[in-house]
Amino acid sequence: MTLSITSIPELDNSLTFMMSLAQKQYRAVCNQQLQQAFDITLEMVGAMKVLDHLGCIPQQQLADVLKRDRSVAKRLVDNCIKRGLIEAGRSDTNRKARMLSLTEEGRRVNQASEPLIQSISESYFEKLSDEERVMLKGMLHKLVRDDIRTE
Repeated sequence: MTLSITSIPELDNSLTFMMSLAQKQYRAVCNQQLQQAFDITLEMVGAMKVLDHLGCIPQQQLADVLKRDRSVAKRLVDNCIKRGLIEAGRSDTNRKARMLSLTEEGRRVNQASEPLIQSISESYFEKLSDEERVMLKGMLHKLVRDDIRTE
């Protein structure tokens, strides 16, 4: 017998509701601890990871990699710029393109936040075996679509 989460069978048996709830709870835990430790959000960490990996890129490419709407990516970037994590400049070849890169502070926070995120993830997924984690990751990869952008 599966334990009831909501006491509403229709919700407890809904894959989409449970997947959404798990993601929201994980984000809430991460954002609370990241806010306290570094004054950042999980979304900001994602942006820093992209820039750390790809280097200086157009803002549109950041939005594409994160599967985010352009307006949402702009707001995310603006918040990172306010915190001194990302800097923006103009492209030499396309005057409309906003080129993004990590600042020294962004590199420092990106590295410093990694152990906290690892700890949160380990705690959050501790009920899953290594095999279940691999299976979950594989299933999520099957579900994520390239043609849908999120808010």
